[in-house]
Amino acid sequence: MRVRALAGLAALAGAACAGPSADDANVARGRGLQPAKLGVAGEAAVIDASARAAFDFEPALVLLLHPNRLPRTAGMAGGTATGALLAPLRARGTVAGSCDPHHDMPRDTPSCGGMRAGYVIRPSEVFRMPGDTVELWFAAEAFGPERGKRPVALRFEKIFQLVGRDERWRVVREARVKGE
Repeated sequence: MRVRALAGLAALAGAACAGPSADDANVARGRGLQPAKLGVAGEAAVIDASARAAFDFEPALVLLLHPNRLPRTAGMAGGTATGALLAPLRARGTVAGSCDPHHDMPRDTPSCGGMRAGYVIRPSEVFRMPGDTVELWFAAEAFGPERGKRPVALRFEKIFQLVGRDERWRVVREARVKGE
């Protein structure tokens, strides 16, 4: 009986380490990884820790949450809704609200309602890695006020790996994703 249990564990470990499957062929973010089951509060904690690693939090910083997650595929089109994350991220002081940025031209600095400039953040799903580590893909784009001078166009995407549990996470590794 014990030998069967050990063989079953070895087979599961082998499958988990086998890498991307044919179903992952079009996956650009989180390839070979499954979504982590953290709950909304845990996921908000991962996003908060990643945002604090990406930005110097100061009173003048304005972060808004994009209404859609980064999709698993390349590019920015698509992605599931982030609506459930808004309240816990606001409560943590991570974001001031949400915004689907409006672009006048494809490569301009977008605008969001209001009179202040800041950044729209767009997280991916949180993915489970081996052990106690999770991975989050995180994009940010500068936005300007609806009227008035807009900041220089800036967009970046990073990958954060974090360790922790429940609502306490810390970034242990990060990498910048090369631009398009």
